Amino acid sequence: MNSSKNFNLIVPAAADKAVYEERMPSVFMMDTEGTMRCVRSILGLNLDVFDNIYFTILRKHAERYDIDALLSLQFRRLGLDKVKIVILDEPTATQAETIVRTIKTENIDGAIFIKDADSYFKAEIYPENGVSVYPLEALELVDPRHKSYVAVDDMQHITNIIEKRIVSNLFSAGGYCFENVDDFMSIYDKLSDLGNIYLSHLIYALLLDGHLFRPVKVTDYQDCNI
Repeated sequence: MNSSKNFNLIVPAAADKAVYEERMPSVFMMDTEGTMRCVRSILGLNLDVFDNIYFTILRKHAERYDIDALLSLQFRRLGLDKVKIVILDEPTATQAETIVRTIKTENIDGAIFIKDADSYFKAEIYPENGVSVYPLEALELVDPRHKSYVAVDDMQHITNIIEKRIVSNLFSAGGYCFENVDDFMSIYDKLSDLGNIYLSHLIYALLLDGHLFRPVKVTDYQDCNI
C-alpha cells in the first residue's frame, strides 16, 4: 500500500430513469435529519483520507431539481470543503461508464474508492484493491436478487465476485477500491464493448489478470432501497 498516492472518492449519482422526469431520484431525497441519501452514503467513512471527493450527477437533474445547489448546501452545512460536483451533459449506459467519464473529465489519478449512492456503512478505507462486504445473515431485511456476491479464501483474498448469484454469505456493500486508476481504465476499455458492464465484471477480469483484491468488512450497513 502506497499511502503517498492521491486518493479520490467518487460517488456516481447519475442514473437516469423515465420516472425521474416526474420526481426527484431517490438518492437525492432527504432523510429525517435533512441529509440527502447520497451524502449520507459517505458519512460512515473517514473522509480525511481522501484528497478529493467527487459527486457525479446529470445536467437534466441539476436543471430540473436544482440538485447541484442542494448538494452544495449540504456540503457547506457539513463542512465538506474538498467536494466537487461533476455534471454530465448526457446520461451514461452504466455506472462504470459514469465513473470513467468522471475520471476523464477531472483528470483523476492515483487510487479511487467508488461508493454507491444508495447504501451506508462504516469502514476504514485504504488506497488498495478491495471490495466492501457485509454478511447476508446480518440483515433483517434484504432482497438477495439485487446484490453481487463475493467469495473469499482462507488467506483473505477475493477469489470471485458475481452478480445476483449467491456464491457465499458475503455480498458487496457498495464500495469498490482500485489502488491504480489506470488499471480500472484499462480493464474498462477491454470490456466496454460487451454491453451492460457492472463493476463486479471489471473486478473479476482484474482477478483473472492476477490482481489481488481483499474484502473490506463493514459495519452498520444500511440499504436505502429496502
